[in-house]
Formats: sequence, C-alpha cells, structure tokens
Amino acid sequence: MKIVSRLAMLLLVLVTSAGCAASNSSNDSVKIKAELAPINEGAFLADSMHQDLDGDGELEQIRMYIDPAPVEDQSKPGQYLWNERHHWQLVVMRGDDTYFLYNNYLSGKLKFWIENRGSHKAIVLLEEGKGLRMDSFTLNKEKMFERRMDYHQYDSILVKSSTTFK
Repeated sequence: MKIVSRLAMLLLVLVTSAGCAASNSSNDSVKIKAELAPINEGAFLADSMHQDLDGDGELEQIRMYIDPAPVEDQSKPGQYLWNERHHWQLVVMRGDDTYFLYNNYLSGKLKFWIENRGSHKAIVLLEEGKGLRMDSFTLNKEKMFERRMDYHQYDSILVKSSTTFK
C-alpha cells in the first residue's frame, strides 16, 4: 500500500511540474519572415506611413488595407458602415522584402501606432472584434518581425462604459 501511495505521489509531482513547465504560448514571441503573398492593393488604403523601425537609417513603409472599402454613413458623417467581415492587411515593406503583420478577415476593426522602444520602434496593433487583442511587432537583427501578444480578452466584457472621448 505504501508503494502505491508513493507512486501516486510521484506521479502527481511529475504531472504538476510538467504542467508548470509548459510555455504560455499567448506570451511567446512569434517570428514573421518576409514572404511573397499578394497585397490587396486594389483595396481601400486606410493608412500609409514611413518609419525607421530598426534604427538603421532606412525607412520602412507601413500600409493598412481594407477590402471591401468601408462606406461612410450618410446620416452620421465621419462614421462608417461595415460589412460583417472585412479582409484586413497590415503590411511592412522593407526594400524588396514584404512582411504581413496582419492578413486576416475580421468582424471589427484594427488600429495601429508606432511606439519608441529605445533603439528600435514597435508597431502596436489593436484588434477590436468579438474581443480585444493587442500585439506588438519589432524588427530584430535577423530582419524578421517578432510578434508578442500584449493583451487578449475574448468576448467576456459584462458592462462597458458609455463615455467616449475623441
């Protein structure tokens, strides 16, 4: 009986330690390589800017495309009517290299901004759909982007403030 108890205890310790050692994939860094994929250049160009993301003196071009294009609400100027799903692309062009930081369908919208992080800059992407997700992208020394999830909340908001400021 003592042997069975000890084996059960040993098994419990091993299972617990193996579970604790597993990585939290939501916080792990994902590397994004340059790729050849079609850019939705016929789509609505929502934003375009140039920024030196890695401090090498060369400007990278950052573009966000939406397909189909949103239509302005005639009764509420400055606000847009959205289809159930739009194809969004957040693309960075660096010389001949093209990086797709976001290339998905979304029932919602995306926002991005550039943050100064010392010698490098980060593109921060906020996805607002069924929930909220915020990722940051930095260009590393191997000339790959590293994506890190900074926040993820999926459809669990119970009450939302009605106060908004623009």
